[in-house]
Order: sequence, then structure tokens, then C-alpha cells
Amino acid sequence: MKLLIPFLVMFSLLGCEDKFDSRITEDLRWLLDADPKEDFEKSISSGDLRFVGVIGMFSTVPYFDEKCVTEDKVRFIQISDMVNSYEQEKLQAIAPVYASNFNLYMLKHWNEHGIKRCDS
Repeated sequence: MKLLIPFLVMFSLLGCEDKFDSRITEDLRWLLDADPKEDFEKSISSGDLRFVGVIGMFSTVPYFDEKCVTEDKVRFIQISDMVNSYEQEKLQAIAPVYASNFNLYMLKHWNEHGIKRCDS
């Protein structure tokens, strides 16, 4: 019985983790058909001038100074720190590539319009 309790606790935790990972995978599926340039153009036309970052255990925002990151300047793609499937790993590998390409377009736009990345 003593051995069964830790096993049951671990099993229940793994079940919760799988649900989280499944949600992350579902949330990232849009990346398979995403077009960073088209998405950039939609963002600009709707007035959304934010860069795109990737956040998991750490965050990264390509072409953007990390000390200047605020919610009004960056939106994040959530990834998981623990990868449990090939599909999830593939989607999470696409996220920073997508962010990098999207942000190059946004950086050009900000530079052309004199928008400052930092308030200081």
C-alpha cells in the first residue's frame, strides 16, 4: 500500500501535465499555417503595433530589447517547458522562427514611423 500511494500521486500529476501539454499543442496549431508577413499586415491595419515574443520557462522577443518589454509592446506565444510529443516539439520550434520573421516586419515599421521601443 505504501508503494501504491506515491505511484498514484505521480500518475495523477502526469495526467494533469498531459492536459496542459495538450492545451499548449492545440493553442500552437495555428503556427502550421501562419504567415508572419500577412499577420503583420493584419496587425498594422487593426492598430496593433506589438512585437511577438515566446514565453515558457524563459521569454524571448527577437529584435526587441528585453528590458523594454511591456504588455502594450509585446504579445507572447505560450510554449511548454516540458515537451511530450513530436508534434508539440515541432510546433514549439516554429514559434521563435515565426516571432523572428514577424518582428523583422514590425521593427521596420517602427523605425520608419519613429516609434521608440523604450520610454527612456
